[in-house]
Amino acid sequence: MTAALKTELRKLLSVRSTYIVTALVLLLVIIISGYGAGWRLSGRELSDPTQFLSDIFGALNLVVFGAVIAVLLVTHEYRYNTIMYSLTISNSRGKVLLAKAVTISIYALVLTVLLAILSPLAAYAGVHLAGNVLAPQTIHFGDVIWRSLFFGWAYGMAGLLLATLIRSQVGAIAALFLVPGVVEQLLAELFGNNAVYLPFTALRQLLNTAPASAAGTLTPAKGAFVFGIYLVVGWVIAWFLFLRRDAN
Repeated sequence: MTAALKTELRKLLSVRSTYIVTALVLLLVIIISGYGAGWRLSGRELSDPTQFLSDIFGALNLVVFGAVIAVLLVTHEYRYNTIMYSLTISNSRGKVLLAKAVTISIYALVLTVLLAILSPLAAYAGVHLAGNVLAPQTIHFGDVIWRSLFFGWAYGMAGLLLATLIRSQVGAIAALFLVPGVVEQLLAELFGNNAVYLPFTALRQLLNTAPASAAGTLTPAKGAFVFGIYLVVGWVIAWFLFLRRDAN
């Protein structure tokens, strides 16, 4: 297991796409938060004591690009036919898949922390450079921390799950962007308020600042639980297929 984990970490840190995607995401946060959520704030927004909370949760939507890294970690091996090397360094396919999950969990959590810290800092800098003053902010750190970390980790695991099931790089990335957007929007027309129980719609409830009693919303804890069920079922299937299907 240790050898497999070291190998996966080495792959993650030796591929240029890891650094390029991460750098682009952080740059986007600086631009969006610094300008859009800092420099251009209106008087009403400047007096909002939860503005930093909106900045943090808004920036976390970019963790989808971290999930792209999870997709690449798996699909690069199938694309370039190096998966056999990963499977032969361990006496168990399950250990290989677990090592990939641990590696992506570490990356997703680190990226989430960076986004959650950088976003309000960039926004504050934008407010200061614009010559404005932001009202004292109220943040319930315990609530924000668990919601942020779970959201970032869950998206990483979803990307890894899609890659393990689909194996095609283009197909997995397309599914990662289409399922939470187009597919669930179409299904929402059929399910109405019950569409909140769709996987990514439920996950987005963790970033929802609206009252949980509103129609078509769930509490963050319930949203995490619903998505967790989808994730567990999906990984049971993916685990079985990874152990049983041919590597090529």
